[in-house]
Amino acid sequence: MSTTPPFDEAGADLFIESVMRGNARWMSRYRGSPTVNGSAKAVVLTCMDSRIPPLEMLGLEPGEVFIIRNAGNAVTPDSLRSLLICLTVMECRKVLVVGHSRCGMHSSGDLDERASEAVDQKALESYLGAEIGDLSRWLGFHDRSEEDWAVRQAEDLSKLLRKVMPLLPVRVYAALYDLDDGHLEMLRSVVPEQEYQDIT
Repeated sequence: MSTTPPFDEAGADLFIESVMRGNARWMSRYRGSPTVNGSAKAVVLTCMDSRIPPLEMLGLEPGEVFIIRNAGNAVTPDSLRSLLICLTVMECRKVLVVGHSRCGMHSSGDLDERASEAVDQKALESYLGAEIGDLSRWLGFHDRSEEDWAVRQAEDLSKLLRKVMPLLPVRVYAALYDLDDGHLEMLRSVVPEQEYQDIT
């Protein structure tokens, strides 16, 4: 397994150096970008966890599906902004919310406390122009299981889309990715087909 330490003994940034070497290797075999952007007409909302390879776990290629990532595959204002662009401008009609095993937003240990201690909440609220209440909750730490969380996010998204885009037949699915064996378990579709049977 490849790991990149942050600095060498002389203080050089090994991450940037590694990235530039990697980009050179990538350019040597690059054959251009796909001509179509989002050919599968689908968008995936998954976690930012660096152990998740979104396209590889789905068996897809660049150009097929849109990927939105954040901490804990959560439906937040910003992820919703990206989702709405995908569903309207890019004409996607399927959303797959993918949670994963061993998610730090669920099994956080002291991660939520560490984040809360490092963040100046008043300064953050000043920047946002709004009070955020419980910082740990605002950051997205939660008590639900990874499976239940993914289903809940998909259900909430489905209900919201039916309100804000009532004429678009969008189907929302939930899945769980296992970091140990790479298995993707489809949990369920949270939008019954009959709800859109009269929409063409």
